[in-house]
Amino acid sequence: MHHETLDTLLQVLPAGNDQPDRYVGQPYDYGPLRIYGGHFIGQALAAALATVPDDRACHSLHAYFLKAGDPGEPIHYDVERLKDGGYMTRVVRASQRGESVFFMTASFKSPEAGDTPQPVMPSVVTAGERIEARQLAGDDRFPFPFTIGTSVEIEVLDDWTPRNPRRDSDPIRLWMRAGLKDSTNPRLQQCALAYLSDSTLLFNALRRHGQPFGTHRITSLDHALWFHQTPDCTDWLLFDQSGVAAADGRGINTGYLFRRDGVLIATAAQESMMRRVAPQSG
Repeated sequence: MHHETLDTLLQVLPAGNDQPDRYVGQPYDYGPLRIYGGHFIGQALAAALATVPDDRACHSLHAYFLKAGDPGEPIHYDVERLKDGGYMTRVVRASQRGESVFFMTASFKSPEAGDTPQPVMPSVVTAGERIEARQLAGDDRFPFPFTIGTSVEIEVLDDWTPRNPRRDSDPIRLWMRAGLKDSTNPRLQQCALAYLSDSTLLFNALRRHGQPFGTHRITSLDHALWFHQTPDCTDWLLFDQSGVAAADGRGINTGYLFRRDGVLIATAAQESMMRRVAPQSG
């Protein structure tokens, strides 16, 4: 049963008249994740958007996860207006109890006409077909922590889950969508997509090498997102992901986010820690 929509989870409020460009967001307890990384990204983007004119949209963001968040403490977002003009740049620092937990830069611009080459969306079953097949098999959706009580729905297109020990090099592909009270707000849609884009990216580079928390310790280190079109996160989006490289205890993961009609709306990339767990001696 859904308890929150992303409108509520991603909302930030001004900290006060005496604290310009400072905003406060409420945490959410994502169980083993503490505070899910996409929660920080979505709220930080909402704070940054509050400091740019209404005709500007985010075209790119780059974030670093500094410390595990505390789901029992409010999150303070301090926005620095690094650059104004045609392209506007903002720096956002998130803190709890005075300690930095997250850092992001984001850039904003007005929409304009341009060329539109893009990769072709892979041919996959629709979200409806996947749901029907899963239900006929008597299977439930995997309970990703960021979907529990959040209105987010995820339909993975093969038998992959973080608990599946099988190793292979197949891409992780999934359909995703989220409930929003106001689906007509393009800024809210961008924040919702930022939230969704973190989801399962870090697992891709690991998929051929082992299992999270079994063979490896893993966590997200940084995250980048480039917006190409205004999304509609209340409709099904295909997240086509891959793990492109691994070295030095780190993995590089990329993903394309497509609308159902094949239009590319965003590109994501993430670096993850992928540290082998030392085998226990007999």
